[in-house]
Amino acid sequence: MSNLKLGVEVVGAHDLMPKDGHGSANTFVELHFDHQKSRTAIKDKDLSPIWNESFYFNISDPNNLSKLSLEANVYHQNRENNSKSLLGKVRLTGTSFVPYSDAVVLHYPLEKQGILSRVKGELGLKVFVTDDPSRRSSNLLPAVESSLFSDSRAAQTQASEQQIPNVAQKLLSDNKSESRHTFHHLPNPSSNSCSHVPRLISTTC
Repeated sequence: MSNLKLGVEVVGAHDLMPKDGHGSANTFVELHFDHQKSRTAIKDKDLSPIWNESFYFNISDPNNLSKLSLEANVYHQNRENNSKSLLGKVRLTGTSFVPYSDAVVLHYPLEKQGILSRVKGELGLKVFVTDDPSRRSSNLLPAVESSLFSDSRAAQTQASEQQIPNVAQKLLSDNKSESRHTFHHLPNPSSNSCSHVPRLISTTC
């Protein structure tokens, strides 16, 4: 069985949209990858929360890594009726995943869920692929959840096989110092694989 995992460090968010009717929000991030789901702690009344939480997801089939995507949804939790409201999302393609040694924290502008959505703010993530056997999978949420954290989004089926991406073959040691970058636009697609910066999939507004 492959030890290959996707690591996601949820660093923090900035300047989120108020949602509780009192100029603030109870914020958390829910991560979706390869039919797995996990989430951060809830930060009460915080529009610029800091989490610094790390998650590891199993990669069921490395051949399909380039066809998978990571989705990070930022939510407000309504304490009164145990519901959640989307504050924005970030979606990254599997072709943008890099080894840990090449990964840096990027701050992604949040995207809308629909044309009528009001969204602002950024989400800081560090995303990488690792085959370190000491990295165990995070405590994942069950596939079927209670109404508080139910998600109507159906998981997309991944089909045809593809050659294992180079990132799965050239994993390096985890000793490169981390730097911070702010992500404002799509990177040049002609950049090489070692310095490739994750790209966003824009949603139609």
